Amino acid sequence: MTTWQRTARVLPLAVLLTGIWYLLSGRFDLLHFGVGVATALVIAASYTPVEDSTAFRLVRFLLYVPWLIGQIVISNLRVARVVLTPRMPISPAFVRLRPGVGGARALTLLGSSITLTPGTLTVDIDGDEIFVHALDSSSAQDVRDRIIEQRVAAVFPERAQP
Repeated sequence: MTTWQRTARVLPLAVLLTGIWYLLSGRFDLLHFGVGVATALVIAASYTPVEDSTAFRLVRFLLYVPWLIGQIVISNLRVARVVLTPRMPISPAFVRLRPGVGGARALTLLGSSITLTPGTLTVDIDGDEIFVHALDSSSAQDVRDRIIEQRVAAVFPERAQP
């Protein structure tokens, strides 16, 4: 990467980060502006974009977000029911999943979505396997049924080639 290409990549990100810093700091003086610029330049210069050519469908992603929020609400209610039941019917389980989606962005979205859903936690992503901890058998079954994975596959339609 040439110096010009690197500057063209770093500068817009540094300007954006400086602006966010300056607005969130609540202090509009030269010292805080200078600290913001220095911090933004260090972060922007050390940022390495992920090289992932996995196709991404924006409209499907915009439909995925409200669906995921709905799943989070449903899972919250299920976990609340489990916690509030006097006998606490939990049956923790680990599930190993070999997802049909590929690419770093698709696996990250899948793992993050599983973790955001109450009752499940992505413990590890190792190569093409995801290890999930589930609070109860119904949460474990949801992971095995690949409900979230099917939605993520619609956002990233092509399986990445190794």
